[in-house]
Order: sequence, then structure tokens, then C-alpha cells
Amino acid sequence: MNKLLNTHHVEEARLFAIVMTFCGGFLDAFTYIQCGHTLAAAQTGNIVFLAAALVNHNVIGIIDRCGAIILYVLGIIVAITFQAHIKYWRIFCLFPILIIGGFVGAMPENFPTYLSVGLVSFGLALLNTAFSKIEGLGYSSIFTTGNIKKSVVFGTEYIYHHRQQDLKIAVNYFIVVLAFTLGAISSAIIQPFFQMKTIWVAVAIILLTDIFYYYQKVHESN
Repeated sequence: MNKLLNTHHVEEARLFAIVMTFCGGFLDAFTYIQCGHTLAAAQTGNIVFLAAALVNHNVIGIIDRCGAIILYVLGIIVAITFQAHIKYWRIFCLFPILIIGGFVGAMPENFPTYLSVGLVSFGLALLNTAFSKIEGLGYSSIFTTGNIKKSVVFGTEYIYHHRQQDLKIAVNYFIVVLAFTLGAISSAIIQPFFQMKTIWVAVAIILLTDIFYYYQKVHESN
């Protein structure tokens, strides 16, 4: 446990990066499979899907993707507002995804996807803004292309220059990529059995993480 929390700032600890990227992959797979093949977190993909929907005159597809993108942007704005006005702002940044996940999981499978995906996008934007560093370096907790690139870059730097710090960084990024992948796979495996209620698994994990984070911050401030 100490190795996973080996940082002066607990929100940058490896443990939180692992948990958050696992949940990010889990929730992205959930919305893609359950909610009309729309990605809650990866707005790059949603912009591509939006372009395809425009070409095909797919009104529902346009609404779904626009909703996800707009609410993701709003989520970032809310997170920055929390940061400016609340001491333990990261704790509050996780509340929306907990409430949204609880609500979406209780909905029937025919619940409008522009609502479910948009709401999850909003919650994930706050999560990603609040937890965006692993041991001082930036990473993404809800999509993983950049994490893959950084893992390969620092891994290659280690091969050429043999700096232990490069190896450590490469391993950290590889770990979060692996956590994201395992989260997405876990979500895909569970969904045939629990459908919309699958999201409650991520809600439970994030809730426990938020409680743990709160106690760590209280301990840190003493």
C-alpha cells in the first residue's frame, strides 16, 4: 500500500490513478455498449461519430454526440469552479458521477441515450479534471491514447539512455493503460448479466475511493 501511495500529494498517488483509470475504462465501455455506441469520455471519438451522423442525416446520433460533448465541457467548468471555492474540491468532484451512476443504473434499457451518456460525460469530466496527475506527471483517467504514447516514449528513452526515472515513469503509464483496459473488459463481461445496473459497480468503487481519499486528506492535514 505504501508503494501505491508514495507521494506527497495523495491525489497524485499511483493507487488513485489505477482506480480512476479502471473506472474510466469501465464507464466508457458501459456507455458504448449500453447507450447507442456513444463514448462518455473519449470526445475525439464522439466528434468522428458526430461527423458520420451528420453525413448520414442521423438526427438521434447528432443529438447523442452533441449532448456528450457539451456536457463534458460543462463538467470541466464545474470542476474548476469547485477548485476555486472549495477546500477539498476533489471530493466534491466525485459526487456527480456517484449520483448520476446511481440514477442511470436504475433506468430501463430504453432510457434516452442522449440523457444517460451526456450525464455520464458530465460526471467523468469532473473526475478527470480532479484526478489528472500520477506522481507529478499528467495523465488521463478516462481515456488512454495519451497514456499509451507516454509509456512508449519514456520506455524508449530508458532503452537508449538507461535512466531509472524514465523506466519508473514508463511503468506508471503502462499501469494506468492496463487498468483502463481491465476496466473496459470487466464492464463488457458484466453487462450481459446486469445491463444498465452494471454502472453500479463503478459507482461502488468510486464511492469507496472518495471515502478513502477524504480520510487520507484529513490525515495529511494533521
